[in-house]
Amino acid sequence: MLRMLGLVLIRTEASHQQWDFPPGAGKKLLRTITVRDKDKDIPMLHMHTNLSTLELSGVVTREEFNKMLAEQANPKAAKAAARKRKNEQ
Repeated sequence: MLRMLGLVLIRTEASHQQWDFPPGAGKKLLRTITVRDKDKDIPMLHMHTNLSTLELSGVVTREEFNKMLAEQANPKAAKAAARKRKNEQ
C-alpha cells in the first residue's frame, strides 16, 4: 500500500520500518510513516497516526485511503485501479 502512494523504505530501526518519499520527489511527509514489520496486524493506534500523517501531508484523504483498502481486498478491483492510475499518468 505504501509503495502505491510513492513512498519508499528509508530505513529500518530495530523492528520498525520508516517510510517517506524518495529524495528529490518534490514531496515530503511531516514525519515518516512507521510500521512494525514483526506485527502480523498493524495496531489501530498506529494506523490512525499514520493515516493522520498522510492526510496532513496532503498525500491522500481518508476516503481515498479507504477506497484503496477496499481495492486491496478485491484483487480484480486493485488491478483495474492500477491500470486506471497508470493511464492517468
